Amino acid sequence: MKRLRRMITRFLWLIVLPAHAALDEDMAAWEARRRQLEHAAFHAPTESQREILRGELESLTRRWLINRDWQDGKTNVIVRPGDSLSRVARRLGVTVELLRWCNGLTNDAVRPGDVLVAPVGPVELIVDKSDNTLQVWIGGRFYRQYRVATGRDNCTPTGTFTIVDRVEKPTWWRPLDGQPIPFGHPEHELGTHWLAWDLKGYGIHGTNRPETIGTQASLGCVRMLNEDVAEVYALSPVGTRVTVRD
Repeated sequence: MKRLRRMITRFLWLIVLPAHAALDEDMAAWEARRRQLEHAAFHAPTESQREILRGELESLTRRWLINRDWQDGKTNVIVRPGDSLSRVARRLGVTVELLRWCNGLTNDAVRPGDVLVAPVGPVELIVDKSDNTLQVWIGGRFYRQYRVATGRDNCTPTGTFTIVDRVEKPTWWRPLDGQPIPFGHPEHELGTHWLAWDLKGYGIHGTNRPETIGTQASLGCVRMLNEDVAEVYALSPVGTRVTVRD
């Protein structure tokens, strides 16, 4: 493992580290290096190598997302009179939470003339049942991979779905008897956030059973750690495409 990490470190020195010097001078070169790292993260010969490279890529992509000066793959919008942050978010097709992240905002206050930055292109979620993972892509860029739980006996449906509702602190309707279990109740099993699909009864949610993550354990939904689903919730507006594959 030590030898592997040394090899990966040497690779990153060639691809990532020179880009730090070029960040302010040559955004095109920085983005080219990001693409090189993305390719390597998915084509390295072993999963151990790919995991290390994905971690570096996740760190790099997060920096891209929150750095207002990194303009490649982003758009600028000028706040109009009467605008609110939520109105701007709807106009751009992103979440309010993502606008806050991209612009370093601590609240939702905006003024006419303010310039806000947001990534261009849709957020896409890819769930792989073979290894119980969920990937987030933003505008065609890999953002992060999470470990999840999928349906027991492979019951999570495959195909392409759409997020049609987003709920924070959701009520859980107990499958056994249809009784509503409010958020905060000891029996509540949906965790902190719910992202409903256009297939009734299915979606992505948190869990009060973190030990099941990485396994087939649910009744068909995709479970995530609460801190992970909170991040995916913040990135994924209504209309986000979710692809589930075997």
